[in-house]
Amino acid sequence: MLKVKDIMTLNPVKVQTDQTLRDAIQLMTDKRIGCLIVCKGDEIVGILEEGDIVRNALCKDMNIYVTKVESVMSIPMVIHEDQADDEASEMMIRNKVRHLAVSSDSKITGVISMYDLMRPIYTGRTFWN
Repeated sequence: MLKVKDIMTLNPVKVQTDQTLRDAIQLMTDKRIGCLIVCKGDEIVGILEEGDIVRNALCKDMNIYVTKVESVMSIPMVIHEDQADDEASEMMIRNKVRHLAVSSDSKITGVISMYDLMRPIYTGRTFWN
């Protein structure tokens, strides 16, 4: 059993609430990631997953060039970094999300994705390097 802190992604990529979805999508594409932590100034206020964009914007024919991130973001599900990978998996399944914000000392320090949970299974395979 692994702890979340052993497999999470440190220093998650952030976006501001007032940025457009187009900017957020471009950032996710450039960084090859599936979520962004959403901030208002320095305060973390949400998470933006690919599914949020599809369900809350594209399916409603919102214009990604003018729609702001805060209009479609979700409230992040948070897990403590010392919790087990099994707990993270269960939380994702129960809440139907693919990413969890990871906390330490009441601060978000990382993100864990369903792919992070699968990675230990494939340790040693070159496509994870």
